[in-house]
Amino acid sequence: MRVAIYARVSTKTKGQDTENQLHQLRAFAEQHGTLYKVFTDEESGGKADRTEFEPLLLEVYQKKLDLVVF
Repeated sequence: MRVAIYARVSTKTKGQDTENQLHQLRAFAEQHGTLYKVFTDEESGGKADRTEFEPLLLEVYQKKLDLVVF
């Protein structure tokens, strides 16, 4: 199974980063399939044109992924 991870935080100024998310999501992905790719954004979830979100959706559309965890 090809598993992708998507991690996102709004901004670094709120004291948040994606590392905690990635640690837990990588563990889950490795237990449930082969980790295929990691996508991360440090942008508002309200933006439709997030840097890594659009490429993630494209890979889903192209059926390159079996599962996305976030």
